[in-house]
Amino acid sequence: MTVGRPGRNEPCSCGSGKKYKKCCLPLDEGRDERSILAASSRTLADKNMALLAGMVEIFGLDRQWDKVKHDMTDARIREFYEFVARLWPVDTDPRVALPPPDSTLRALYLGENEPELMLENVFRFCLYADQIVLVNPFDNPNLMAEEFNPVYHPGEWRVQTLRLVYHLALLGPWIEAGLVLLIPDPGDFNRELRVNTWNLAMKRFENRVPSEEVESSAVARRSRSSLLLAPTRYWEAKMRQVYPEASEGEVKKFLEYIERERANDPLLPAGTLDKMPGQMMAMRMGANLEMGLYICQAIGAFPYTNVPFRWREILSARDKLDSTSEIWSPLTHAFQQLKFKFLDKVNSKFAYEIRDQGRLEGFRAYLRKLWNEVGGGPDASKSEGLARDFRDRLSQAYQEAQADWEAIDRELIKWAIATVGGAIAVGIFSPAFSGVGFTVAGVGEIIQREMKRREFRRKVPMSVFIDLERQGPG
Repeated sequence: MTVGRPGRNEPCSCGSGKKYKKCCLPLDEGRDERSILAASSRTLADKNMALLAGMVEIFGLDRQWDKVKHDMTDARIREFYEFVARLWPVDTDPRVALPPPDSTLRALYLGENEPELMLENVFRFCLYADQIVLVNPFDNPNLMAEEFNPVYHPGEWRVQTLRLVYHLALLGPWIEAGLVLLIPDPGDFNRELRVNTWNLAMKRFENRVPSEEVESSAVARRSRSSLLLAPTRYWEAKMRQVYPEASEGEVKKFLEYIERERANDPLLPAGTLDKMPGQMMAMRMGANLEMGLYICQAIGAFPYTNVPFRWREILSARDKLDSTSEIWSPLTHAFQQLKFKFLDKVNSKFAYEIRDQGRLEGFRAYLRKLWNEVGGGPDASKSEGLARDFRDRLSQAYQEAQADWEAIDRELIKWAIATVGGAIAVGIFSPAFSGVGFTVAGVGEIIQREMKRREFRRKVPMSVFIDLERQGPG
């Protein structure tokens, strides 16, 4: 027995009240192997796989989710973030953090980096790109002040960690297959890059009014859900305040309803806020515009978003003097006249199977060719011909995609998934193009300085906005 550990049948030192063998013994016994796994993970793909393996082992994800929720102890949370810290030490070579650009049709999600929305937008866009890139939502403890650090204060990270683990577990098969790629923020290992992109963003935001869209975002919705964690006495007082004539039986039924709702919500931990410390609740957008465009050039990706204010930011990064934007605008308009379908409220296994079957490969091939042609830097005279050619080809690619969606409808029936009001969403797929590329003042200079250390794509010639609110042209 290791010195300092309790005996197998003694109470666990973590304070759970369980015997050591039923609590933290497996964590302690697996720590050395996890340390070796973290140290031996050299490539980005290795680190992605190690993150999944460590998460499954530490939280016991081979069990029913209710058990995982119940056993989301401070010891497990601390152990997991210590593993993350070993996986991504501060001296990591920045070139490991980002894959080099290649022929893959990569899409970088630049929206709310909340786990629910990350998962939702992977499913929605998975049939329109070869690989979706997400900025890793787990905070790196190596870079955090002690007062906010999950290694030192794991209890404050219970809600946040539960949500992240739940959704990342659903993405596991996608990450293993290389369809989803998690990347760290490059600024984690290059402080000069982080400071420079922050300063550029601050300058861009001078005299701007914050967008109200942020206030109606997933964070606001999550805040409402978190109210279920309020203690029973709070809800009883509220019930009696709002309905003073309520009988004891009605109050009891109401409190039982709140208890069921809390227990059935997979993203809320067992217990109420009066039995846990204050909880961290962070809002993330993955990367600011400057860092996002840097990442796109570094890995050869185009940005896509479903957030209107982020889309306006991306469009503002298009050079106003770029004459090719007007040349390609009829193609953008042609896209906007079509109603595109997207997987929406489906389970992870179904979405993965549809993607694994190669559905919409013809349309991805069309987008892949479009991405490469626009990015190839054709002169204005050739751009006009290319734009007309791709506009003409769009109709055929779209019809082929519609045939694939009919096959997906049949698969939905086999899976007994309702197609009305849920599984498939309809909206617009709105690409924007720039022959000279989307860029922000100062980012080009940063890339020029780093070109000796790593390869970059020449430019970011395309970006995409997904809008499910507007279900057609207009």
